Amino acid sequence: MLKSISSKKVYDNNPALETVISSDINHIKSIVSNDEKNILKQTMELEKETVPETKLQKYLKKFEIPHEGKVVSSLRNPDLEPVKYENQTWGFWSMLGYWGLPNFSIPTFSTAITFNELGLTTPEIIGALIIANCIVIAMLLLSANNGSDFHIGFGLSQRMTYGIKGSYFGVLIRIALSFVTFGYQAWGGGSLINMVFDSFSHSYLNWDSFALKSGLDAKGLVGFVVFLVLCVILAFVHPRKTAQLSLISCGATFFGILGMFIYLRKTAGGPGELWYAKDTMKTTDRAFTWLYVITIWISGVANAILNGNDYQRFTRSNDKLRISISLIFAILGAATLVATFGLICSSCCITLYGQSYFLPADITGQWLNDNYSSKARAATFFLGIAFTSSQLMLNMTQNAYAVGMDMALYAPRYFNIQRGTLLCVLVGGWATNPWTFYTGASKFLTVMSAFGLFVTPSITFLWCDYYFIRKRLSLIDFFTTSPTGTYWYYKGINFRAIAVACIGITLGIPGLYYTCYPEKKYNVGMMRFYYGYFLFVPMITIPLYLLSYKIFPYKNPRLGLVDPIDYFDCFSPEECVKFGMIKVDGKLDPYAILDGIDKTDYLNKIDDAVESNSSVDNEAINVETKQ
Repeated sequence: MLKSISSKKVYDNNPALETVISSDINHIKSIVSNDEKNILKQTMELEKETVPETKLQKYLKKFEIPHEGKVVSSLRNPDLEPVKYENQTWGFWSMLGYWGLPNFSIPTFSTAITFNELGLTTPEIIGALIIANCIVIAMLLLSANNGSDFHIGFGLSQRMTYGIKGSYFGVLIRIALSFVTFGYQAWGGGSLINMVFDSFSHSYLNWDSFALKSGLDAKGLVGFVVFLVLCVILAFVHPRKTAQLSLISCGATFFGILGMFIYLRKTAGGPGELWYAKDTMKTTDRAFTWLYVITIWISGVANAILNGNDYQRFTRSNDKLRISISLIFAILGAATLVATFGLICSSCCITLYGQSYFLPADITGQWLNDNYSSKARAATFFLGIAFTSSQLMLNMTQNAYAVGMDMALYAPRYFNIQRGTLLCVLVGGWATNPWTFYTGASKFLTVMSAFGLFVTPSITFLWCDYYFIRKRLSLIDFFTTSPTGTYWYYKGINFRAIAVACIGITLGIPGLYYTCYPEKKYNVGMMRFYYGYFLFVPMITIPLYLLSYKIFPYKNPRLGLVDPIDYFDCFSPEECVKFGMIKVDGKLDPYAILDGIDKTDYLNKIDDAVESNSSVDNEAINVETKQ
């Protein structure tokens, strides 16, 4: 049985908060409504342990996740629950490390370089990136707040938006995106592993036993496999425990990029010729190219935005200001700086080597081929270690762990975060043929721009639904199929959200098609819509979503309510006061009310105690296990 933390210690310094504590069973019974009791009883029915009878049931039983003393059902396992108060340990530095990963990273360094293909000048690219980073910060602060306020992850937020059953739609989109992004970043990580191997052996540097037109080659395959092995090891680390590793890898990568920038700029005698290139584009074309740059940039961190509440649930709500500061520093400061370094490094490479490189492995490969000296080898080795560390942590926190969390929603009895993460690493790395993404800068841009199209509606709904429709959330309703539950909608599906999301995605499909097949004759309007879908899709989906609630009102009586009791022990004393919630203290465990004691119908025992008008203390409630 899970036990709640002792709340008395928390309240000693503020006696006024003691009013939110209750160990009086009569008091607790009096504030639980009939609707809530029905939800709790139906939840208990879902969570009853069943004895397998058929061979198939016995076989499947062997694959259930370990859950001794914890509850699993078709809707719930420990990794899906709101995060307990004692596990909300992330603060400024943890969030700085998490949000530093996609910005103090090689994808940020490389993506900025590829924008030169679009025809903008370097200062214009930097200006577009500053705007994009400001938008990313705003999207994060809006979309991740349900995570910090109610300590829920992405999976439960999708139940809030799409419904208990409809959530599979929203989660499936992120699983697909995470599989593709994991593969693409894992192949990039393999090239960084090869930087280390290149420094060991000159023969390995120029090894070319086979190479296919698709981009697959022997050397790349070796680096890719080694990178996946490292990912398998990290799959056994819980996401909540990755903060320090993330922060260290961010620092190592930043100093590595800074060193590369200083060397190339000094050797080239300036920022290179691209820095001084003139703009020859028409005004209209330039405006939509700016939009396209912003769209690609936001698309590149789309999964990280979706993951925001998965990690912000590890924080406490009173840390919002410090977390906001960490976002501004990690995104606006770090991303803009690293992108600028990437652009200047690429420009210097043209001056020094006659061509632009957008991957660090190509730059260090040039150094080693020019002079396989001890200095060049040492620089390549340490850069490879630093860059691999951030790529590894980035890919795990943004993609692999995301699949783990999502699979825990799809099959809570059989998948926890660890198992889902292993599935992503072992399958996702190969299934998407990621080596095809790196065959050129234009292909790289096409892949990057496509990611965000499919998740932009879901990102929009994360904050639109929370702020405009609900404002407050009931946590027990996330784990019930009772029609009384506020996330049940119509037979478990919110068709409003699914219909509006499909409209938003469909409008961008023609532009994506034209981008993939540039030789085809394209519609200018649809192409420009795609260039700015990050802006145009929300402009369409937000009004449609809100209008759908006006035309088809949702009349669930629990809409906008919070739980009367802190069932999951996830709120601070101050939060309980804010929500008008009781925090259970003493020997009476809030999980006992939620799950029953040893599989008993605990609420009926409470009913009996209240009906007898007896004075009941916690030790008087000794419930025998049902046989």
